[in-house]
Amino acid sequence: MVNQKILLRSLAGAFLLVGTFFYYEHQKHKNDETLNTSKVSEIATSGTGNSAAENSYKLTCQQGYSMVKPLLSANQEREFSGFTELKAKISNVIEDDKKNSLLSSASVYLYNFNDGKWLSVNPDESYNPGSLIKLPMLITYLKESESDPALLNKKFKFDDNSQIPTQTYTSASVKKGNSYTVNELLHYMIANSDNNATRLLNEHVVINDFLKTFTDIQLPEPNVSDRNYQITAKNFSSFFVVLYYATYISNANSERAMKLLSECDFKDGLVKELPSSVKVAHKFGEWGDNRIGLHELHEAGVVYLNNRPYLLTVMTKGNNTKQLTNVVSKISRLVFDEFSASGASQPNM
Repeated sequence: MVNQKILLRSLAGAFLLVGTFFYYEHQKHKNDETLNTSKVSEIATSGTGNSAAENSYKLTCQQGYSMVKPLLSANQEREFSGFTELKAKISNVIEDDKKNSLLSSASVYLYNFNDGKWLSVNPDESYNPGSLIKLPMLITYLKESESDPALLNKKFKFDDNSQIPTQTYTSASVKKGNSYTVNELLHYMIANSDNNATRLLNEHVVINDFLKTFTDIQLPEPNVSDRNYQITAKNFSSFFVVLYYATYISNANSERAMKLLSECDFKDGLVKELPSSVKVAHKFGEWGDNRIGLHELHEAGVVYLNNRPYLLTVMTKGNNTKQLTNVVSKISRLVFDEFSASGASQPNM
């Protein structure tokens, strides 16, 4: 049996490079838009003909129980046809920015929490998540704390001389020689996207629990020995869906996670062009390789627009990280305006 300490060190090392954390075989999981039917409990269908297809819902349940199947999410089986016009507008923004060399590719996933309706642009493209991978780490620690209530108050000392890659967007960070509770480290990791706090949390996480966070919500298990992990916009969005509905961790911990995400201090993407009065729980991630001139910037978040909350995930690739943030902010504003329009709780219905 491989020594768990070695595995944990391997995991910590894999997280040092922002955006090069894990990899799963792309061909094996190419069809990211359809969850494995053996892991889905049932399909609930109402109506007939085209309306039946429109009103079909896929109920995704957590496995591993003999008497119950805890519900994780209920999504419409097919992309909502009422989003056709909005999808065309988003696609036009992407194509215009590609023509202007502001990006090379982008993917978008939009989910309406009130009814499970969704749209997806460029769904088959996968991306290096960068710091987005910190979200499942947060969920893992909160899940562990439900069986170990003392966990969040445990202290770990940060005493590491190793270098971490330079980030375009940086914020407050833990200091060498100081000790921090897990609660404090989670705040640094999510609100400030601090890689040093993340590294310390990585060193102490139970690796199997981290992997289980993925498989429990029906995502492929990441390979911790390979740093080139890729994920689609729709698959990553699953983490936000189970947090908003509080279907994977407790109500209190889901609320705790969303409050932390609402404290994210990155303001150049999803929230840049939104009114300051609108609350957004969000996480961004960046990755880049100067040798090949490729950079990626992604952001996902829940926009609490009155009684019309929605999830928006935007993933982008290009040659300039700061230009990519402008793409994210434009798409975010476009979606916000559609949802804000009079009678547009469900745009274009």
